[in-house]
Amino acid sequence: MIIGIDLGTTYSLGATLNLDHQPVLLPDNSDKNVLYTPSILHINGNNAFVGLSVLHMLEQNPDLNVIRFFKRYLGDNKELYMDMKNGDIWYPESVAALVLKKIKYDAEIYASNTVEGAVITVPAHFNDAQRKAVINAAAMIDLPVLGLVEEPVAAAMHYGLSQKANDQNILVYDLGGGTFDATVLNMNEQGFYVVSKDGLTDLGGKEFDEAIAEIIHNQFEAATGKPINFTGRKLQQLRTFSEEVKIELSSPGIQYVNRVCLIGNDSIDVFISRKEFEDAIRPDVERTIKILKRCVSSAGLTDEDIDVLLLVGGSSMVPFIKKYLAEKLPLLANKIRFHDPMKAVVFGASVYARMLTGNGGADMDMPSELKGVTGYNLAVRAVDTESGRTILDIIIKKNRPVPLKAKKTYYTAPNNNGKMRIELVQFIEENDIKTLGVLNVGPLPSNQANYPIDITLEYTEDNTIILQAYDPQTGRELEKTFGKEGMGANYLATQKVLVQKSFINNVV
Repeated sequence: MIIGIDLGTTYSLGATLNLDHQPVLLPDNSDKNVLYTPSILHINGNNAFVGLSVLHMLEQNPDLNVIRFFKRYLGDNKELYMDMKNGDIWYPESVAALVLKKIKYDAEIYASNTVEGAVITVPAHFNDAQRKAVINAAAMIDLPVLGLVEEPVAAAMHYGLSQKANDQNILVYDLGGGTFDATVLNMNEQGFYVVSKDGLTDLGGKEFDEAIAEIIHNQFEAATGKPINFTGRKLQQLRTFSEEVKIELSSPGIQYVNRVCLIGNDSIDVFISRKEFEDAIRPDVERTIKILKRCVSSAGLTDEDIDVLLLVGGSSMVPFIKKYLAEKLPLLANKIRFHDPMKAVVFGASVYARMLTGNGGADMDMPSELKGVTGYNLAVRAVDTESGRTILDIIIKKNRPVPLKAKKTYYTAPNNNGKMRIELVQFIEENDIKTLGVLNVGPLPSNQANYPIDITLEYTEDNTIILQAYDPQTGRELEKTFGKEGMGANYLATQKVLVQKSFINNVV
């Protein structure tokens, strides 16, 4: 069985193709009417509760320690959660692995068959460390990864095939629970070709919920005349109420919400108008439009060249999004389309999974090729030998077709002790540089100064990076290590043990 997985910030989904080669959602193993998994967990010793069961537990115990929004921390290699029962430390990758483990189990119960491979979706702006974190999470549950596919690309693939679009430039506006992606791609009879991509790691429906929560918080303190002393229970009450208000204000014809809000032992009448909500999220939506414009410009196109502006992701369904896009981008106003905003990504992933197995084109009359581009400038942070200043030596530029390989020669410094240390970074703009890791090369054939070392960097089709170091004088590959400094060598192995001994418990 081959499946697609949308590993989301707030909800995760699985899908596969049925006998008619149409994508279908994989239901929850305990309730066939539930077709999604909330990306929320509670870990208690060897029991891991994932999804709806955790929400049910929170209703009974709002002070319960839960894990949310782990997707934002993938690739950071930072401790995310400590299980107080066993004292185990959980990292973002191992938490993600538990969600994948649950979806894999759902799929195998649904089909009475083993999952032999999966395509997992990632935000278009995910960097090398974040993508490898997803691959590592799958490895922890022995889930074969056929490939990664970017969320807006997956959505556009499903749209293009469903609508039989051909020779169109599709601009995807993908606003999910925790991230925003913009992607331009062209679809023709041969395949799907990404032209440019951009995005934000810190913007999604979570920020919309928090904007409403701030309004409620201010009204609460004004009405009661005292600050809220937040506890886990009170935060959960505020979070739940804020999300309910957002959904209600996004419903057709609703101009305001007037409801009683209970936080702790205090309650007040909360009144929030749609205009107040829209004013609160306007700066965030403006940020997405800035990224959208930059993405189109990076593709060497104008708004007139775009055939479809495709809105996907749950947060894109907030009515203000479409209204504000039409206002700020008038040439695209009549080109805005919705297409299964909540399901298009996972449906596209399941289609791509079939393509990668080699029989998608014959079975589904689909284009057989998907080509992406680099998402970031890839550079080495180096010291200019003449000025002594730190510089960014760009080796691979953003929005270049992948796979791509580039080579650069560097020279050892005096007193190098037969080793070379190279810091690799990724960035879109120079004010937001992220270190991917440090490449340590050595021992070298010679510890003399200015000894040449060839560094080869390869951007794969999954937008992950492979590094190699060679001695150009002998052609021999040199010993090297690469990664975030300070991480132990047994980090992934230890986390895999935690994941594999954890029982996914869906019964409350």
